[in-house]
Amino acid sequence: DDLILTDEPGLFDVPAICALIRTTYWASHRDAEQIGESLRHSTCLALMREGRTIGFVRAISDRAVNSYICDFVIAEECRGQKLGTWMLETLMAHPDLARTNQLLLTRDAMAFYESHGFAKHPYTCMKRPGP
Repeated sequence: DDLILTDEPGLFDVPAICALIRTTYWASHRDAEQIGESLRHSTCLALMREGRTIGFVRAISDRAVNSYICDFVIAEECRGQKLGTWMLETLMAHPDLARTNQLLLTRDAMAFYESHGFAKHPYTCMKRPGP
C-alpha cells in the first residue's frame, strides 16, 4: 500500500512530527527542540502516506520492566481507518517494549485502549510540574 510505518529515526520528518504533536491538547506548548530531544530518547513509530507524516507514537522505556506510551496522534483527516490500531499493535510488539508493563495516560480514548487490553489501574496518577 502507500503507507509506511517505521521506527527508523533517519526516515522521520521531524518538523512534520512536531507539527502533528502540536495539534494535541497535551503538547501544543512544546517547542521543536524539546520534541526533537524526546524523539532521540524514545522508541518511536512514524506513519507516512506518500511521504507525508500522518501519524506518530512514542514510548519511553527501560526495556526491561516498564514502558510509557505517549504522544500518540494521527492526523485528523486520517482517523477512522484502523491506522491507530496498526500503530499501537506494532508499538506494543516492538522488541524494545514487548516484555514490559505498558502504561499510558488518556482522558478521552479509554475505549480504544481498552479494546487493546489496557485497563484502568487503581493507582492515582500524580504529576510534578516541570520547568
